[in-house]
Amino acid sequence: MAQKIYKRTGIRRDNNLGDLSDTKQALNNLLDTLVDDASSTFISEDLDAIRNIFSYNLSDTGYQQIAGSRVQITNNSGVDIDFIPRITYQNRLDRFRVFSGEPRINGGNGLTAKYFNANQVFENTQQVFTGSPINTDNFWEAGNFSYSGKITPESVNANGGVEWTGYFIPTSTGSHTFYINTTALTSFEFETQGYTSGIGTYTEHIRVGLSSTFTATGTSGNNFITLTSASNTNYVGIGQSVTASGIPSNTVIDSYDRGTGVITLSANLTGNVSGNVVFSKAIGQSTQSSWTSYALEAQRRYNIRARYYIPQSVDAISVTRNIDFNILYPGNNSTSNLRYNYLYSYDYDFSDSAKGEFPVFLDNSILSGGGLVGGASTSIDYVKVKSTKKVDIKYQPKTSDAAITKATTTGTTTINTNVISLDNTTGIEVGNYVFGSNIPEGTVVENIVVNTFVILNNSATASGSTTLTFIDHRGFVKRTVGSISGTTLTLSSGNTSNLRSNMVVIGSGVNQYTGITTTGSSSVVTVSPSQTVGAGTTLYFYQSRGLIDDALAAFCTLSETKCIVTTSPTASGATVLDVSNGHSGLINGWDVYGAQFASGTQVTSSTSTTITIDTPTIAGLASGGNFTVTNVSVASSERSLCCPPTDTSPPFSATESGLETTVTYPDLKIDGGNVIFDALIATVTPANITNISTSDTSNKRIPIQTPSGTFNILCA
Repeated sequence: MAQKIYKRTGIRRDNNLGDLSDTKQALNNLLDTLVDDASSTFISEDLDAIRNIFSYNLSDTGYQQIAGSRVQITNNSGVDIDFIPRITYQNRLDRFRVFSGEPRINGGNGLTAKYFNANQVFENTQQVFTGSPINTDNFWEAGNFSYSGKITPESVNANGGVEWTGYFIPTSTGSHTFYINTTALTSFEFETQGYTSGIGTYTEHIRVGLSSTFTATGTSGNNFITLTSASNTNYVGIGQSVTASGIPSNTVIDSYDRGTGVITLSANLTGNVSGNVVFSKAIGQSTQSSWTSYALEAQRRYNIRARYYIPQSVDAISVTRNIDFNILYPGNNSTSNLRYNYLYSYDYDFSDSAKGEFPVFLDNSILSGGGLVGGASTSIDYVKVKSTKKVDIKYQPKTSDAAITKATTTGTTTINTNVISLDNTTGIEVGNYVFGSNIPEGTVVENIVVNTFVILNNSATASGSTTLTFIDHRGFVKRTVGSISGTTLTLSSGNTSNLRSNMVVIGSGVNQYTGITTTGSSSVVTVSPSQTVGAGTTLYFYQSRGLIDDALAAFCTLSETKCIVTTSPTASGATVLDVSNGHSGLINGWDVYGAQFASGTQVTSSTSTTITIDTPTIAGLASGGNFTVTNVSVASSERSLCCPPTDTSPPFSATESGLETTVTYPDLKIDGGNVIFDALIATVTPANITNISTSDTSNKRIPIQTPSGTFNILCA
């Protein structure tokens, strides 16, 4: 054990560090003099607990930034105290990984870099490099690279090149402009527009070499020339030398327009230009090229590839060598570094297990535009819905074409791309359904860039300008084409899949609040009220309620269960019921369920407008009431819950004037409990009033509690 207090004026020569070849033994000799117990030792191994402890890259300023940042909680007395056990920064980093992913939230790891020797560079080939790379890494940081020696230590000399590949993931929707400034040669490729998924095909947008020749025209005195083919601007860069008859020496490119092929020069033409123009650069001569992308969708992966290289024929050891990548994001006025966190290697872990809690939460969130929750096919589709606010399910059934049409406008589509260019997005909402040429059925709006783009959940099937109609998605079921004659709606395009009874149909000439009843047919439904709508009418089907419960959809199928709706009042004791034409496929012997039917009641016959049962009804049915018929007779699979009754207060019987007690149960009896009235008014006529005589007796009273006290009603 080390002494607490000791004094030394020096170290004994026989125990110092200089006369021993074993430095560890020398240290032991020194430490041994610090013990205060003759039976104890103090040797090198006793220092293992603190060995290798040292400060690394932690300046005084850095320490001040984290000082006092311990986790504290407030106790019951309102005093802040340190959280026990201590929460370390490692704890917080681990938690952050769980929360955000690894690192996932705007946390790319940079593009993968593959390095090649000079003898693997072939400037005039499409791929530029040949053979296997001599080294691979993914160091990117801000996309600024400057080489004072070799590109990588494994290189033979200062020449050679590097190829970067991976994904670019934008954080905002819109067009992005990529800038490349380099003193060497370069190429830049981006995912071909319309490519769907995976490591896809690239389209080359920039290729600046030592020398390229293109035909162009220009007029003497002007400071610009026009390329015969505008696409050749892909092969030129600002700062590149331009040579041709009529162009002064030492002229370079000041700017260029990819759309028109116009190239602005640093000097005016001394003569007309017509024919070949040479565009060249030397290694060490700085040039800049740029490309503005098509509209990119936020958070989607896009393939990207860039190359930096020096040809074999050039000795680059004594020249400046660098390449700088920058980007202009949508809505920004100035460029910024193309940082690594927007770039991802092809082997980056995009699996759900690496997402983290927050990205998973975002993926499953229901936004203000609405969305789907769970499903009706299997129990694994059931999900929990959590909200910090109430769920808004206020819903008013739609009434007309004008009421459901949010916008009609012209847009430009591109095949296999889900971004549509628009000049006016007024009225369009996230979630709206989109209809028009080149747009697949079931397409909805996922995002909106005001007066610029709309992002869809499906890609366009063709390119071109088209008229688009945006339809309210709240309650929307499907769109079809058909006609209505009387109470029969016949579809000429589409089918009745996903349609359910009690939905409403909307279209030009269709009455407001026209309801439907499914019949089991794939092309016909029954409507109410009766009306006439011409052939070829576009019909939109909507839910009639805001909260739809499809939990029984797989259980209550039309082939096994039908909800029958009465069309006229039916008295108790009836065996023939007038019903709507919505029971196609009904077979004699099906069971009938409902409070108005005796147990074991079955169908004996049916027509298009009536059903005959084998046992008289035990209660009346009002017009518009519904009941269940089914061919499933197993008690455990009883289907009466498939068609909930509209008369929800048995043993009352429905009449045209309201509910009344049945013949079987003529009295209303309250067996315990309290009946509370906002007001109690009894209206009687003198003929119904009987005076109480002295011989009348009663021991029953009904207490009526009022603000003025308790009053009793005497019961005879």
